[in-house]
Amino acid sequence: MRGRVANLVELLPGITHQQVCEAIQEAFFAHYGERVEAEVISPEKMPDLPNFAATFARQSSWEWNFGQAPAFSHLLDERFTWGGVELHFDVEKGHITRTQIFTDSLNPAPLEALAARLQGCLYRADMLQQECDALLVDFPEQEKALRELSAWIAGAVR
Repeated sequence: MRGRVANLVELLPGITHQQVCEAIQEAFFAHYGERVEAEVISPEKMPDLPNFAATFARQSSWEWNFGQAPAFSHLLDERFTWGGVELHFDVEKGHITRTQIFTDSLNPAPLEALAARLQGCLYRADMLQQECDALLVDFPEQEKALRELSAWIAGAVR
């Protein structure tokens, strides 16, 4: 049975990243029965542990985080002034394997072109935004709508 996946903000509007972090910390403290100070680890501040830098680099890579990820689907839905967009992605090993776009826009051609462009694209905000922005060459009269769409998609998958 597949587990339910949802965006927390849909279940609890107004929730912040900080609130989620604090809830995770409190659950950790409750589970282990002890409170400790969190250690921030970053490329600028790494602990002095054997092989830590190599492990950190490997586990920070796109390949580690998405290349080995199980297949999943992502549904995005947004209403713009120029029309509604429903975007379905199927993703395997970090690549989009299928895209479907539904819209009530009076000019669906750019969205149909986008669906074709996203086949095989890496599931990364910057790559999706790049594909959206590339449509400006073929649909310059739709620049405002395409820039809105591009920013929305990139923000939704970050």
